[in-house]
Amino acid sequence: MIAEEVTAQSAERMAALHAKCFDQPWPASEFASLLSMPSTLAFAIQQDARHLALVLVRIAADEAEILTIGVDPDFRGKRLGLAVLDRAERAVSESGAISMFLEVNQHNDPARALYTRAGYSEIGRRPRYYRGRDDALIFRKSLLERGQTGA
Repeated sequence: MIAEEVTAQSAERMAALHAKCFDQPWPASEFASLLSMPSTLAFAIQQDARHLALVLVRIAADEAEILTIGVDPDFRGKRLGLAVLDRAERAVSESGAISMFLEVNQHNDPARALYTRAGYSEIGRRPRYYRGRDDALIFRKSLLERGQTGA
């Protein structure tokens, strides 16, 4: 399955998938608002007019941030997370970003495994970032191997 770029017109489908993946999902209006910004991109793997996996990223100067990523629980373990992540990395690298970072809940072992498998390294921690309880782990990956020179 191939990850394709999606627009704010997919906000309802993005919100529906996000609700399947997270306890505190974002509404469609949040996806639409973020995607109205030229620095924000989204990629999804779709089947039968629904999203199975998505990633939303924002580019700032030579750095990109993963705002959210999710895979339908019924389709996990099929490398869809890696596919949307790879597609996002290619796009932001082509836009001039030389690194990508994200925050992940310290207790989200499947996501941490995905990021590690994709070449991300833990570089920091934000104490009590999630609901004032759980720490966020900060992960980063250099995209220079994707052909960027940094010049």
